[in-house]
Amino acid sequence: MSRVPHLVLSAYHSSLGRLRSVIPYSLAFKILDALLLTPLFTLGLRQLLAHYGKASVGNFEIASFLLTWPGMTALVCGGTFLLATQYFELAGLQLLLADRTLDWSGGLRTAARQFHRLFLLGMRQLVVYLALSLPFLAGIGIVYWWFWSGSDLNGMIILRPREFWLGGGLACALGGAYLIVAGRWFLGWLFAVPVMLFEPGVSVTGALVRSESLTAGKYILLIRSVGAWLIVNFLISVIVLWGLDAGSEWILDRTGERLSVVLPVTATLVLAHGLLLGGLSVFGTVSFAALVMALYRQSTSEPIDSPDMVQVAPTTNTPDRPVRRMSRGWLWVGGLAIGLAVTLSGAKEYVRSQRLDDRVEFTAHRAGATRAPENSVAAVKQAIVDRAEWAEIDVQRTADGQLVVMHDIDLARSGGGKRRVDQATLVEIQALDLGAALKMPEFARERIPTFAEFLDAAGKSIRLNVELKPHNRADEEPLTELVVAELKRRGLTGRTRICSQSYDSIQFAKRQAPDLEIGFIAAKSVGDLARLDVDFLMVETKMATRELVDRAATRGITIHAWTVNDTKWVAPLVDAGVDNIITDDPATLRTRLDEIRGLGTADRILLRVREALRR
Repeated sequence: MSRVPHLVLSAYHSSLGRLRSVIPYSLAFKILDALLLTPLFTLGLRQLLAHYGKASVGNFEIASFLLTWPGMTALVCGGTFLLATQYFELAGLQLLLADRTLDWSGGLRTAARQFHRLFLLGMRQLVVYLALSLPFLAGIGIVYWWFWSGSDLNGMIILRPREFWLGGGLACALGGAYLIVAGRWFLGWLFAVPVMLFEPGVSVTGALVRSESLTAGKYILLIRSVGAWLIVNFLISVIVLWGLDAGSEWILDRTGERLSVVLPVTATLVLAHGLLLGGLSVFGTVSFAALVMALYRQSTSEPIDSPDMVQVAPTTNTPDRPVRRMSRGWLWVGGLAIGLAVTLSGAKEYVRSQRLDDRVEFTAHRAGATRAPENSVAAVKQAIVDRAEWAEIDVQRTADGQLVVMHDIDLARSGGGKRRVDQATLVEIQALDLGAALKMPEFARERIPTFAEFLDAAGKSIRLNVELKPHNRADEEPLTELVVAELKRRGLTGRTRICSQSYDSIQFAKRQAPDLEIGFIAAKSVGDLARLDVDFLMVETKMATRELVDRAATRGITIHAWTVNDTKWVAPLVDAGVDNIITDDPATLRTRLDEIRGLGTADRILLRVREALRR
């Protein structure tokens, strides 16, 4: 048998042979991580953000934050802590795989005593990875400046001009080159953790040097072995998850409508999914630890199975007598039975207690971009017909200081070429045919409206969520002043919302008009968004979780999810408790909501489970 299949198979064989020890170890590690390690990481991050002056940063602010000393400290310390945590779990598993007389608690204690060394190991590796990334990041920055600077990224992605492909291709090539370089170092350091565990007196630096010497000349073998492990684990996951989804669907379709049947079946399926997903995660981690051990064994001349090679604390474990084996077996069975009963009871109670509240409002994104040209007067009129409660629009300043309603910072998608909005006058912008540019001939001669024209069209039939789109930091206050002044003049500050990706802009707006509701937009974030001084948060769909909704609610903040155009998200978002769903097509999503409202309690619960299991 060739070496790679033999190594991978031996790794899986070792994993299966130590399940009785690695499963309780993995559970204990997850509990320790949840109760101690993750809270410590979160506390440290919040402290660093406090020094930066905010509770959270999102989207474009992240890069600026990382260039400050709190940001760089957060990157290095946070990344190191995450690496050390992974090494902690890996170290304990490798100890259990190497010494079959060691139980899970001994492995956990021994790995914990090594945590400070694992932390230093992670820090040294992370610093090297970051240093290696600098020239590649600089190259990507030059590519961005050369090909994309001054253009709207959203427009570039939609139109995909020649510059998009050239810039994207070069950026991907640079990113791929970095992954190759970083991958070489990753493989070179693959044995650093087992070296620290099983070779006495080796320092952190010595472990890295020793690992590099052991892996020298074996990169092809390492690549093929790790690659084979990835493929096998991927296939196992696909097969298990497919079978689980198919089986769950088959069972749910035959459950019926009786709540006395629906509830326990639902709880059982949720439990089964949780156990299998957790099992896949544990098996993947354990099999990787076993693969590294197998490769390490092959690279060293001395067998590490010898107790003399394993640097662990002495244990009192002795070969079990039959009676003790039997008592342990019954203990396992009893513990599993109790755990299963408690879990089923808790899951059943959880399902019973879930709120079936379906109160939610719809916001027409860009005033409704599906049935009419986005951000146009025609779009807001259609949004009113579609029964949207709100219309979200984008406002920015022209070269002559006028307010226009449009999304992109340049005129490429609107038919005006590569000029930025702040480089064109209002007359030049309103000369463009929005219907023709967006390939909606039925709206020929539709113009880009001014903010005042849009307010006239909206009237009191729909409320507005106005996104401020400043072109730079210098444009933040002038843009905000003009928008707020127009709303004040019309007496609309009490029925209009202001939002932006610029936190400073919305805070300035609040100072100008305290009765304005302000919201921060985030697709990604560092820190706790719920601690920001805002009235609502506009977050990307997958960020709109029940946990965020509940945490934000304690501070009087509501959650708005964007941009939701697939009807499959309506039920999960309603169940999560979001206050507002932002969509290009409010009519279709409202139809889906009406369908959900028409379902009985049992059907609503089954729908909830189906949607949860499919995501």
